[in-house]
Amino acid sequence: MEYVQLGRTDLEVSRICFGAWAIGGWWWGGADDAESIKAIHAALDGGVNFFDTADVYGGGRSETVLAKALEGQNGVYIATKGAVQFDSQWMTGVSNEKGYLKRACEASLKRLKREVIDLYQVHWPDEKTPVEEPIQALVELQKEGKIRFFGLSNFGIRDLETALDVARYESLQPQYSLLHREIEEEILPFCEDNEIGILAYSPLACGLLTGKFTEDSVFPKGDHRGENPDFQGETFLRNLRIVELLKEYAEKQECTVTQLAISWVLAHSGVTCAICGARRDMQVDEIVEAIDYPLSEKQVLEIKALVEHCE
Repeated sequence: MEYVQLGRTDLEVSRICFGAWAIGGWWWGGADDAESIKAIHAALDGGVNFFDTADVYGGGRSETVLAKALEGQNGVYIATKGAVQFDSQWMTGVSNEKGYLKRACEASLKRLKREVIDLYQVHWPDEKTPVEEPIQALVELQKEGKIRFFGLSNFGIRDLETALDVARYESLQPQYSLLHREIEEEILPFCEDNEIGILAYSPLACGLLTGKFTEDSVFPKGDHRGENPDFQGETFLRNLRIVELLKEYAEKQECTVTQLAISWVLAHSGVTCAICGARRDMQVDEIVEAIDYPLSEKQVLEIKALVEHCE
């Protein structure tokens, strides 16, 4: 495993971050807690020391399972997120109001069974709250000793610029993969210039880039990928064509398409880590071994060209 500094913090985090979205069970057709814990332990065995979750993942279930799996473990860092409102069954809204974020952080601390959260992030912006307010909430939480460092997730470039004028944040968590490269134009350069760590989520595009899907794939009840535009109609067929080209390229590199897709994300200098989810331990080894297949600048451009050829 490789480790890098997160932003300007003193955290040396693994370049593969274990993403705990799926183990919450709401989006991916359910989850088995015992299997989730095995997957987390497999990540630890593979050198992963960085784990990302959120209070809304399963309505707190993900944080609870993660706490159980990491009990007694030293030298691990937990990142979580707040802002998405939810009840016992599903999401109900988004709030960046100071009071809500501070209450959400307190609840996460209890579920995670920790006195301090290593990295606390505002999960999504809302339409009614200026970015200054959540940043002020994070500063107060840091002064109160409840969080070590803080960051943002899914915010656009204007808010990122404004937020940095208010206080120093250390990370941004955006979607980034071969199929979703929107951050390359403005956000990635901005974060790199300001030494803000990029925690790239969904580097496998919700599993599309694992190569496990075909045009006949059917999603079970509770698996919300069936509602994702990437898995629908002509877009899905185009994505499958892209995956087939990537498979051919990966074979020449003697790696899997999963590993190729992760390595492509990690090859960008502004990216601190790739957040990769897994619900079973057998999935973890393949993900962690992506570190063993670094890509040259030439390869990065060749792979990007393959994708753009299908667009």
